[in-house]
Amino acid sequence: MRWWSSLVATGREGLRLQRAFAAPSVIARAILAALLAAILGLLLNDPVAGAMASVGAVISGIGTIISSQRHRVVNALGMAAALSAMAVLGALVNGRTWLYLPVLAVVAFAAGLWWTLGRAPGLRGYLSVLGLIIMADLAPGVHAGLVMAGWVATGTGLMVVVQLLPPYRPRYAAQRHALAALYQSLAKTSVTADSAALGPSAPFTAARQALDLLPQFSRPAAAAMFGLLGEAELIRRALETVRLTTPEAAAAGNQEALAAAAQVLDDISRTVASGREHRTPERVWTLLEAWAAASPVRAPRDLAARLRPAERLARRSTEDRLGDVLEPHCEVPGLYAGTPGVARAARRIRAQLRPQSPIFRHAVRLVVGVVVAEVIGRSIGGWDGLGISAHGYWVTRSTILVLFPGYGHTIARGWGRAIGTVLGGLLAWVLSLPHWPPTGLVAASVVLAAAVFVFQRTGQLMLNLCLTCWIVFVIHHGGGLPGPTAWARSADTVVGAALAVLLFLVWPTWSTRRLPGLLAEWLRVQDRLLPELLTGYADVGATDPAAVDELRARSRQVREHLETAVKESRAEPAQRHSPWSTTQLEQISTQVSMVAGCVTLLHEHLPRTPRDTVPELTELADPMHEHLSALARAAAGAEPVAPGALRSVFDSFTARSGLPAELSYGSDRAATSHAVALSAATVDAVEALTTTIAARHRRHSGGLKPRKAAAHFDAGPPAGMASRQVV
Repeated sequence: MRWWSSLVATGREGLRLQRAFAAPSVIARAILAALLAAILGLLLNDPVAGAMASVGAVISGIGTIISSQRHRVVNALGMAAALSAMAVLGALVNGRTWLYLPVLAVVAFAAGLWWTLGRAPGLRGYLSVLGLIIMADLAPGVHAGLVMAGWVATGTGLMVVVQLLPPYRPRYAAQRHALAALYQSLAKTSVTADSAALGPSAPFTAARQALDLLPQFSRPAAAAMFGLLGEAELIRRALETVRLTTPEAAAAGNQEALAAAAQVLDDISRTVASGREHRTPERVWTLLEAWAAASPVRAPRDLAARLRPAERLARRSTEDRLGDVLEPHCEVPGLYAGTPGVARAARRIRAQLRPQSPIFRHAVRLVVGVVVAEVIGRSIGGWDGLGISAHGYWVTRSTILVLFPGYGHTIARGWGRAIGTVLGGLLAWVLSLPHWPPTGLVAASVVLAAAVFVFQRTGQLMLNLCLTCWIVFVIHHGGGLPGPTAWARSADTVVGAALAVLLFLVWPTWSTRRLPGLLAEWLRVQDRLLPELLTGYADVGATDPAAVDELRARSRQVREHLETAVKESRAEPAQRHSPWSTTQLEQISTQVSMVAGCVTLLHEHLPRTPRDTVPELTELADPMHEHLSALARAAAGAEPVAPGALRSVFDSFTARSGLPAELSYGSDRAATSHAVALSAATVDAVEALTTTIAARHRRHSGGLKPRKAAAHFDAGPPAGMASRQVV
């Protein structure tokens, strides 16, 4: 039943139509490039030139429209260079099957590894490979192939040229978009009822990556952007502190004030995105300042204080000169530092060159897929005269565009691409029935290309319907092929899609099976990070800032991988291999976020003066280390950790140490009670995660035997824990 429900769910996803379109100006530029390519062929009276220039313009246009953190001109240039180079390489190996298949394997492996950099770069890598297989498979010879590759390059050049046309977006448009999304996320977090967990980390990651792409020489001019990223992190911490430490009696006032903070954050988001100032009404600021002044705790004052610099930086970001606008206290992560983009990308790709890596498995699977698809395509023949014999392009093209790193995307694209291609082939066959004059061919090809660009983001069904119809129409009329070959193209595509799905099922990469390892890895990072932070309350500057920052960055990366794997596992039929149910996985994802929020707050409130120190908290470092170490082993399949053990240790610790068990406001022990409250919240968050992880053993108690662990808490605190308590 799980397989059937998974197929139904992914089938629906593959056929779902979304109302997602690119910006009208982006679509208009792509259509203009396709129009210029078609007109060029008409003026030259050369159908092949027009067809190949159109192919170059449309494929590079698809790659340019794909969402990215780079400028559209950079995207177009990258696509033009990659597609043109692959087209030339394809022409050079044309007719040499013994050379073409190894080259195809190497290029496919590189395209598979390119997914390390993200979905958009991975798709652009796929599109570039199409240039290789088009020229190697469909060109009549090496010389003719090089001529065709030249026209493909011409089409990609036209796509680059039209990107230089107005309307123009504000400077650093990609970075603005990422930062605006980040502040919009903070605005939503501000009015969310859940007070336990941090807001989503994905907007922060996207903003960091977008800013990391800026070259070193342009970073000083973008100082306001980096400042906004630093302020966003401080605002997130202040929001979480407000939720955790403000008295319950002030909850109603908090709601109104947090709604006002959300309005400020929304105005900052709109200012950054548009490059035009959106002022927040003064009454909103008055409300925030009154709320901060009346609060008995520091958190509301910190939040109000953080919003003002962010608003000023947003205003500064609208000016022509963006640099030299940062105040000394503002954190500017990565402004003058950072690894160059090429070196960083190479390092990330090298890290995937291991058999256990899902990306490496995907790259190997892709190599097998495209080589087998090419052999099958050439072996099929001409479908009893309807197709072109000894050509495997259409099968290979379908396989590479369906085979994704994850199960859900692969199956969904297989459904959507197969059905869309059949419908597109039917439409192309209908369009091939009448006689088309040259101007009619130009008009029809441009209209079909426009449909591709318009429906590119709406789903696989509509995209492939339009794309198949366009490419069959253009190539068939450019090459003088008969109309019925449209049916052969549809059949080849169905074969390629089926092959991609079959390959994934034969050698799958289940996100479900990666979950225990990812969770254990994240817990091992906390095993080092939390004791370090607790020890930091012994004295001012007791922690190593560089070590803590490195651990927090690693924690964030692993948490994002874990959250992605949880999302992908929902569509997989391998739930029987999961130690936790779908509901429990959702709980784990939420509880991991809760612990991460507590870690952030502990780091944010490390003592800044001797009065803020709480040296007693260092006694919790060893119990926390032992608990998290055992919990990491339990997540990986070892003996379970008994829920409640860590909380029992903490209660005993607070009772014996004389530390305040509740928050006290306005007293000389406010800092101490605040630190204890943060520690208590951290212990509760870890205990909640412990309870859910322990459920894996109850779920599998009927048959699976957990691996033996080195330590566990079945009968209470482990040996040595009690001896470390404050007496």
